Amino acid sequence: MTRWECYRCGHVFEGESTPDECPSCHFSLTFWIEHGEKRVTTVRGFVKTDPLTIDSDRSVLDAARLMREKRLGNILVLIGSEPVGIVTERDVLNKVAADDLTASKVTVGKIMSSPMVSVTADTPLADAIKVMAAKGIRTLLVTDGGKPYGLLNMRSIVGDQFRVAKTVQ
Repeated sequence: MTRWECYRCGHVFEGESTPDECPSCHFSLTFWIEHGEKRVTTVRGFVKTDPLTIDSDRSVLDAARLMREKRLGNILVLIGSEPVGIVTERDVLNKVAADDLTASKVTVGKIMSSPMVSVTADTPLADAIKVMAAKGIRTLLVTDGGKPYGLLNMRSIVGDQFRVAKTVQ
């Protein structure tokens, strides 16, 4: 039997397959974290350490083109070399396209999500996912030694779980 942990409330479930809903918090879960008492998986192994970046005074059009070119769903916004926020595909859709704004005239600094929520590289993955769920966000800034280390997003976490599942078959 495998033990699984709800990333929202921490409830541990034991079974061959996971339920669609957590029996404790009744949250509809699309994936569970494999519960392991021996080793704690940290975010370090899931972090994208070379995130796409853009200066805060650049246009949303520039950001969208960079994200399309690199096939990425987010871009880290900088002032100088310091990360100050993030712009995602959803930001472009909900804050620019849905309001019929001209992407070439709006700066990423105007639509970025800021301040960024962060965790350290040694934060347990389950704790980072709980932070995302509690804050209603999909991406975290990861720091190491007090300096920016990279980005952790739900896509990188789920993508790794798909890779693991594919190799098990």
